[in-house]
Amino acid sequence: MQLFKTVLGDIQENEVGSTLVHEHICCYSEYLYQMSGKSYLDKEQLVSISSRYLTELKGKYGLNTFIDCTPVNIGRDIDLLKAVSKKAGVHIISSTGFYYTQEPLLYNTPIDLLTEHIVADAKNTNAGIIKCAVENELISAFDEKVLRAAAKAQLKLQLPVILHTHANNKNGLQTLAVLLSEGVKPQAITVGHLSDTDDLEYIKQIAEHGCYIGFDRLYCNKSEQYISNTVDKIISLCGFGYANQLLLSHDALFFNGFETEPEINKTPRFSFVFDCILPLLPNNTAELLIKHNPIAMLKCGE
Repeated sequence: MQLFKTVLGDIQENEVGSTLVHEHICCYSEYLYQMSGKSYLDKEQLVSISSRYLTELKGKYGLNTFIDCTPVNIGRDIDLLKAVSKKAGVHIISSTGFYYTQEPLLYNTPIDLLTEHIVADAKNTNAGIIKCAVENELISAFDEKVLRAAAKAQLKLQLPVILHTHANNKNGLQTLAVLLSEGVKPQAITVGHLSDTDDLEYIKQIAEHGCYIGFDRLYCNKSEQYISNTVDKIISLCGFGYANQLLLSHDALFFNGFETEPEINKTPRFSFVFDCILPLLPNNTAELLIKHNPIAMLKCGE
């Protein structure tokens, strides 16, 4: 039986349960934290607030597993994630890998050494996914280097890759192509943030490769139009035969240290899927999207 990696150790498949596949406890600057400490981010308060809220989500909706997609270079904090997981009683799967920012370490380090860093970090932290991010429409040489390092690490670690892509500039196909060219199986890839577009033809082009479709940036917009549009897109994609590839989440967080005046959010939008989307789907579809597909994704489609 395959085990699944969490910040507190490995768990079995029957322990995974309802899963949010693309969220964040926090994203922050380690540099600013070193400079300003609690005046920038009170980690004790963050642990208290986030663990309390995740406990509420577990009790009300049965949330059992929370995949934290924070890359290493924008504040992935394993000790903080461990503290939240212990207090909340919710499994947290952490990521390794890098965000798309062109900082000196990434700019100057060759692909093979970046790969080694990712592999070593995953083993040291028991990371369960590899995160990689591309933002601009054109894939730069820098983007390609980070993508190829993530791909090479995936082949060594056999962990799934979750991609940050930009749905409106449609860079997902190019990003996906780089990973596939390195030999990564499509079933080991989630192309993220596709919920940001209404262009179903674009989503279908990606889905045809066999990778996972990240409907993982859902907003707390409770207007009838937004909810019905989101549900209609999900049902349409299921009708096209992609039900087994769809993943739901919010890309929300308790603390964004890159805002002008960052503060801890006591109630992020993590309940939106449970309140507004899943109840409008057929029961078997809802169960598939929130329980079964996340497990298949973590298994890289096996």
